[in-house]
Amino acid sequence: MASWTSIMNSSKKKKNEDLNLERDLRLSREDIEFMNQVKISPDPDLEGYIDFLMQIGAFDGPYEERTFYDEEFELP
Repeated sequence: MASWTSIMNSSKKKKNEDLNLERDLRLSREDIEFMNQVKISPDPDLEGYIDFLMQIGAFDGPYEERTFYDEEFELP
């Protein structure tokens, strides 16, 4: 089986080259069959997830005062 690094290196693209799913997305027949079986809930239970985050103290961290600046930065 090929390593993740060798898969990524073998499928490097030129800037304007489109992604070819059959060539560039290396999945086995078993991978595709499994993805077809997975059902995604159209309405996730966010209330249950927020309750879980509260139980583990995810919102109890210290408040950090932030400083906002008016400068605008642009990447070249």
